[in-house]
Parts: sequence; structure tokens; C-alpha cells
Amino acid sequence: MMNQILLASHGELAKGMLQTVSMLIGELDNIHAFSSYRDDEAGLLYQMNEKINSFNKNDKIYILSDIFGGSVNNEILTLLNKPNITLITGMNLMLVVGIATQAERISDDELARIIQESQQGIINCNTLLEKNTNTEGDDL
Repeated sequence: MMNQILLASHGELAKGMLQTVSMLIGELDNIHAFSSYRDDEAGLLYQMNEKINSFNKNDKIYILSDIFGGSVNNEILTLLNKPNITLITGMNLMLVVGIATQAERISDDELARIIQESQQGIINCNTLLEKNTNTEGDDL
């Protein structure tokens, strides 16, 4: 059993995410990137199905897509009839790394924690800096 990760996006986002994750945690054989383009002949879903069919039937498959409601995510929804596939949308680097660093099957609670941490990683640094500056300024 292995966790397989499929990154799917419009344009080059998924490929860039894969490249960045590889730079941070090393090359991993279980992460695959798929890009969708307006004039794509091969079709994202076809390519993803080919990859999924090459996996062990006991593998858990996590598909991370770029944006909820987008054409990529909507296409992938058709794959959710398979019990070993989980689709998470709104991927960011923390989410990909969080899932990629799990060697064992990920429990629902652990997946919820990984998603929550990736959401908490979205921070307006201007607001954070302003808040810390105001707090520190009060001590003078």
C-alpha cells in the first residue's frame, strides 16, 4: 500500500508545485503532475486515468486540484466513484508537503489536520507586521 498523489491544475501550476516539492523534500515516485490547457488534445482525465490504472489496487490516491468549481476540479469529480480516491481542492505547497510526507495511510482526522494547517499557512504579512509593530510600540 502506498499513498499516491496526483496534482492537477490549469496551466503549469501542478508541474511547478511538483518541482518545488521535489526541491524541498527530494524526488518522490508517488507524486505526479497533470496540467490542463485550453487546446489540450489528450485530455486531463484520460491521462490521469492512465496513471491511476498503473497503481496497485490497494494504493490510496489523493488528487489535489487548483480551484473549486474550475473545469479541472469538475472533471476530476467523475473519478470519485472509486473508493480509494480522495479529491482535495485549493492546493497549496503546505498541503502537498503535508500529504507527501505521510508514509502510512492517512486517517480522516490526520487529513483534516493537514488541510487545516495548510489553510492556516495563508497569512497577510502586512497585517501581521502591523499588528506586531503596534504591540511592540505600546511598550515604549
